[in-house]
Parts: sequence; C-alpha cells; structure tokens
Amino acid sequence: MTGPLPLLREPARPGGAERRRGPPPAQLAAAGPGCAPADRAGTDWARPGRTRPGNERYPRAEGERRPRDAGSRPDRARPDGERRADRTRPGNERYPRAEGERRPRAETDRRPGAPRRPAKAREPFVPAAVFEPVFGEISPETRALLESFHDIVKSTIPLDSRRALQLGESIRDLSHELTDERGERRVGYMNEPAALSAYVNYFMWWNLVRLTRLFAAMPLDLKDGDSLADLGSGPLTLPIALWMARPDLRALKLSWYCVDISQGALAAGEEMFLHLAAKTGGEPWKIVRVKGECGISLRRKVRLVASANMFNELFQDNPEPLEAQAKRHARDLASYADDASSILVIEPGIPRSARFVSLLRDSLARLGFAPQAPCPHDGPCPFPGLRHGKWCHFVFDTAAAPARLHKLSEDAGLSKDRAALSFILASRAATQARAADAGDDAGEQSPPEASTAVVAGSEPVAGAVARASALDPLSMVSRMAGLLTRLKVRIVSDPIRLPDFYTGRYGCSEMGMVLVCGTYQAADYLETCVSGSCIEVPRPDRKNPERDPKTAAILIRLK
Repeated sequence: MTGPLPLLREPARPGGAERRRGPPPAQLAAAGPGCAPADRAGTDWARPGRTRPGNERYPRAEGERRPRDAGSRPDRARPDGERRADRTRPGNERYPRAEGERRPRAETDRRPGAPRRPAKAREPFVPAAVFEPVFGEISPETRALLESFHDIVKSTIPLDSRRALQLGESIRDLSHELTDERGERRVGYMNEPAALSAYVNYFMWWNLVRLTRLFAAMPLDLKDGDSLADLGSGPLTLPIALWMARPDLRALKLSWYCVDISQGALAAGEEMFLHLAAKTGGEPWKIVRVKGECGISLRRKVRLVASANMFNELFQDNPEPLEAQAKRHARDLASYADDASSILVIEPGIPRSARFVSLLRDSLARLGFAPQAPCPHDGPCPFPGLRHGKWCHFVFDTAAAPARLHKLSEDAGLSKDRAALSFILASRAATQARAADAGDDAGEQSPPEASTAVVAGSEPVAGAVARASALDPLSMVSRMAGLLTRLKVRIVSDPIRLPDFYTGRYGCSEMGMVLVCGTYQAADYLETCVSGSCIEVPRPDRKNPERDPKTAAILIRLK
C-alpha cells in the first residue's frame, strides 16, 4: 500500500456536526487484501460507536447493500414477476403458482365438467300451533255492553252534580286506600256511598274489561240447574262479567250464592245485574245474597266456587305467613265444592298476589283439585313469585277498552295502557280423569305373576326380562309416542331482547320454566305472540337440556 486512504466527509449538518463515511468501493478495492476489516476498525475514518464485536459494518457507497455472511438471512431480492417463496408449515403446505393460477383441487373436489352441487335451501319457518289461550276475543255484543255499562250504573246508582264533580277525587282516594294506604281503609268500605260509587264507576268497570276477556276463553263445564258461589262478590262483578262474555250460558238456570260483608254493595250489584239481563233479554240467573265472610256456611254444595280480587284485600296486612293463609283459604274453598266441582280464584297481576295464587294452587292440589288453567301441567309451579323472581301473570293491551273509561281514568290520574291478572282454575273432575288414565295404563300391563316367572330348575328371570314381558306392544308404542310428542308451553313474559339478534319469551311447561327464543321469522313470531298463548314447541333433551345461564330456564330455539 502507498499510504492511507483519503477520508471522505459529508456536508455539515445543522449544528455544525459532520458525518464521517468510509472511502468509495473503488478505492477500497485498490487498497488490496492487506487492508482487513480488523485493521480498519481502529482507523480515523471508521464510524465511531457503530462497531460491536461480531457485528462489524462495512463502508459502502450510496445504495450499495452490505455483503451477507454465510450464517445470515438469505437474500430476499427476487427477479421481476417471480412470486415470493411460500412459507410452508406442517399440515398446511402451499404451492407457488403464477398470477391468476388457481389452487390445485384435491381429489375430493368437484371433477371437471361435473354439475355444480345445488345450495341447500333454508327451510321456511312454521309458526307453532296455539292451543287454549288465556284471553279470548270478545264478541261485538260484549263490547257494546261494556261501552254501555256507564249508562247501567247511572240508572241504578245515580249521582248528583256535587258527587259527579268529586268522582275523580273519590277514585284517587279509594285507589290509595286499596294500595299504599291499606291501613286506613275500613273493612266494610263499600257501605259508604262515596266509596261504592267510586268503586263501581272505575274499579268495577276495569274489572269487567279484564274478566270478560278471561271468560271468553275459559273452559267452564256448567249445566242446567247448577249452583255457583261468588265469595267477596261486592257489587256482583263476577256474575255480571260472565253474563256479558258468555251468551251460551245465559239460557242455563243457574243459582248464584253471592257472599260479601257489604249488604249495600250486594243490593246495588243485583240491581245492575237485573238491568243487564233485561237489556240483553232472557231470564236472569237466580241471585241469593249472603252477608258474611269467606267460610260462612251455605245451604248446599256448589259446582263452581269463584272469587275475584278478594284475597289480596285479606292477606296484605295480615301478619300470618302467606303459606299458612293459602292453606287455610284452600280448605275454606274446598268446603263449598261438590264431588265434581271447580275452584276459580282471580287476583291482580302483581308479584305478591301471584305468590298467593301459586301457594293456593299447591294447597288445592293436595286437597284433590288438579290445575286446569292456565297451567299446561300438574307438576310444581315454575313461577312461584318468590322475591326477585318471576311470577305468573298475564297482560293484554287496553286500547279496545271503552273510550269513556279511558277518559275517566285520565281525569283521575290513573290511566292504564295494559291490564294484568293472575288466576288459577282447579277441578276435581280433572283429577278424576287423570286417575282414570293412570288406571288404564296400569291395566295394559300383564298380570303381576308374569314379572316373577320361574323356569324349572333355575332362578327367577332377571328383572329386565320380566319388565320387558310385562308390557304388551301397544303399551310400549304408547309410551314411545309420549316421548316423541311436542312440548306445550304457556307464554308468560313479554318479549325479551337477547344477544345475537335473538328474541325470547319465558313460559311454563311440564319440564319447568323454559325460554323460547329465535331469530328472523321466529323472532317476529314471538314478538306477535300474545301473553297467555299455549304453543307447541320441539321437546328438548330431558337428560341434558340447554339452559339459560342467567335464570337456569330450559332453552328452546325455534327454527
């Protein structure tokens, strides 16, 4: 070498700093092999702070790539048009292919020229069948009678101008006494003319709207000459509602025992009933007024024991546990019933009333009265109305209620857009029918000795073989058909928005509380399904059903 290579300097940067750079590649090549990287590392043109043991940097011209060592990464430069080398992974090999070339098909793919497989069509949604709804559609005649109820009240309980002006205030006062000020209400409050007028003009009218919708679809087995009892009758709300809603029962000769502690309310109710019967034509039912409380003795047993909005006034301020009250009242109701009687109890659709109805249902079942409506089963109640739990109640929209009633409600500050109730209809006839069905199933089995057959010189036949021989083919087919039948569910709740665009509604079934849900057309169907509808849905797996993580209700997805 003739001497050190010249040092190149870049133009000064802002602040006066200069950047040192090595000689051009041509001068580096002319320096010969004697100028090794290790020798150059200590020269004055080496880049300070950029050399580390094992990672020496070579000076290079602008745009020149540094040479790679043998152990470094391979050069990623590719000729123009050449695709990047595919990265292969075990089980997911990829093949290099030219632009526009499709991936080679596997042997299982469609062969060239073979017809394309048609796409699987989505099956159309079929709405579930509806059975025995809680609320029925009232007839035009019933609607007209509800509209004219104000005229019936006006003709039987007339109001002077002063009481007419104070009617809204009287309604508000009575509403407080029936709800948040129950301690100030007198036991015989309907003996007061102002309270009776407010009750008949507002509360009784709304109760008629509820009961007529309920009676329009209720299965009542009444015959000519039957006797019925209405406990806590007041102004005969229940018999008047039944007369309005069921024209098919008006021709029957029925006798009503109307029990209440207010003789004035009974007298006013009988006048209104006779006025209604004269308006519709036909012979009115016989009314027997009985002054007294629930539990008073009657002359005879009755076919139907009914009560509407009575027990909620009895248990609200009673210190006795609600379970004990339900058992006591169930015994009182059963004391009026004959051998084929039914018991009907209707209460407001609030949690505590629904809790009482659930307890009463259980107590009546222990006395031999099987639930007939609204329950689709006779097992334990899945909506017991416990604290912070769900309760059994049914609602409907009140847009079709009389316009005059809506106006009166707005004037009193008690407007309603929905009406709710809880009820139970239990029957001894239903219990006897279920017992007869159970006896028929037992009669289909073979004699008892068939299950303990003995072969000569051997031990008794094993239990499995004996049980198989005890059932004839018809009985086995009947049991298998019972497992394949669809599940009846009584819709209880309003529509609920669920994740993933699902809509659900809680319902009551023989398997317990269920949550029926679906999307798309199934969600639209659940939105339009009215409260209290009894629908048939696919039966879920009994051993391991899918459950809602929040309420543990059985999930049933409609498709």
